[in-house]
Amino acid sequence: MTDTPDPRDPRDPFDPLRHLRPDPDQGEPNDPWILAEERDRLMSVIDQTPLEPRASWHPPAIYPRLGYEDERAAIDFLTRAFGLVERVEARQEHDGHLLAWLEAGDGVVMVGHVQHDIHGVHSPAETGAATCVIMVTVADVDAHHDRAVAAGATITMALNDAFYGERRYEAADPEGNRWHFGEPLASVRRRRAAAEDG
Repeated sequence: MTDTPDPRDPRDPFDPLRHLRPDPDQGEPNDPWILAEERDRLMSVIDQTPLEPRASWHPPAIYPRLGYEDERAAIDFLTRAFGLVERVEARQEHDGHLLAWLEAGDGVVMVGHVQHDIHGVHSPAETGAATCVIMVTVADVDAHHDRAVAAGATITMALNDAFYGERRYEAADPEGNRWHFGEPLASVRRRRAAAEDG
């Protein structure tokens, strides 16, 4: 009797283990959210620590996908200059390219390589013009502006107070996508009053 599986046996040697799983319905095999949950569960067993509840996250029903010629450099810039936060467990890599989801508050944008043949997605670096502006609300637009400038962002609209009640500025990322950052003027007034009182 040997423990070595017979290579002629058509059964998968892991089938008996799969039948023991308490969660047989695992959805898509490469669903990043399920993989992250399973990783957390496995690590809690290995570390013998309680499983911390994970806030469930799925992308919103509608969100933009931006195409970049160098998506890795774009992700580095967007997180460093604009403070976007990558949902790392969602990252997908294929054929040397990647897809990433970057968050700001409750908003999300997908960043990936340009996809001419599949989606017809181009970078402004290729077309010579941006076709949209990504609107982002931030907690302190003045500090956000200073961070972007320090990181080398191209400011395309100087900080100003808009007539509709927002303090704002606009910037371009290295491939030319346009970003609009704003903070409600009521929030700006509260922030400034708190700074004066402090």
